[in-house]
Amino acid sequence: MARMIGYRHFGGVDVLEEGSVSLPAPAEGQVLVSVRAAGINPVDYKLFGGLTRPLEVIRTIVHPSRWFARGKERPLRGVGQDFAGVVTAVGPSVNNVCVGDEVIGLLRAAPWSAREYGALATDVLTSATNVVPKPASVSFDVAGGLGVAAQTAMGAMRSVKADAGDIIVVAAAAGGVGGLVTQLALARGATVIGIASPSNADYLRSLGAIPVSYGESLEQQIRDAAPSPVTAFIDCFGGYASLAHRLGVPGERVGTLVPTPAIALRRARFTGGRDGKIADIATVAGLIDRGTVNLTIAGTYPFDVEQVRAAYTELMGGHVRGKIVITIP
Repeated sequence: MARMIGYRHFGGVDVLEEGSVSLPAPAEGQVLVSVRAAGINPVDYKLFGGLTRPLEVIRTIVHPSRWFARGKERPLRGVGQDFAGVVTAVGPSVNNVCVGDEVIGLLRAAPWSAREYGALATDVLTSATNVVPKPASVSFDVAGGLGVAAQTAMGAMRSVKADAGDIIVVAAAAGGVGGLVTQLALARGATVIGIASPSNADYLRSLGAIPVSYGESLEQQIRDAAPSPVTAFIDCFGGYASLAHRLGVPGERVGTLVPTPAIALRRARFTGGRDGKIADIATVAGLIDRGTVNLTIAGTYPFDVEQVRAAYTELMGGHVRGKIVITIP
């Protein structure tokens, strides 16, 4: 039996609970992974907070057995997408990993879909196409928080065609995704102006970025900091499409991870994981292995429901530098 942390109804962190699930042997193209670390992301608390409520209503109408389900009778929905661990079993036709391999994984799913299984579990059964080899030098903590951040960052970079010589503004540049975007852009030879809180200014400077602070003077700060006109804008926070437009950035070179009405008005791109690939995780892991970039770990919490609730509480508070990871013994 695998232990997992999930939710049966929507609400705050108090809805999270621990349960168990019996996982079958891997089928064609599947792998079973013993999880050592799992990252948490904002989409997680949006899911257990009610993002999929309309779909749950439809599912309940379609399945009469759910009409009167209460408490423990309701299915336990999984939480989390990022994970890293060791392969313990493989199904037929799996040829990219073997039993005993250390891997980095991502449970890919549409953000609005309810998940029967999540990465916050002692064991994960998933398609072999959802895992890539973990370099030996990359710790399980870093690997466990890498999946979403790597795929999202690479997808955003791909969407706005970020390259050498660009002057790129990154909003939420000190976060888990923003920090990677910043480093990836710098590694390609771009100049990065990072929007973050004043407390993260030194951190951004240490990466090689030019920090600017949130506030009424943000536009002028960017203009003063930019050595030449801004050519691309990656918004990892949401709500900056209009600012990018005022800075003269063409809509096709503005990417945001959070959809808003201004995106359509400014012809900006809703990007991130949708433009990413599983291979991007291997690419970023390789860059970490070579010391070109790093994934900052904001903190680790043990696999315990109270500790997981505390981890999400910290994440929901905002201004987290890097990723929060749940460690599983």
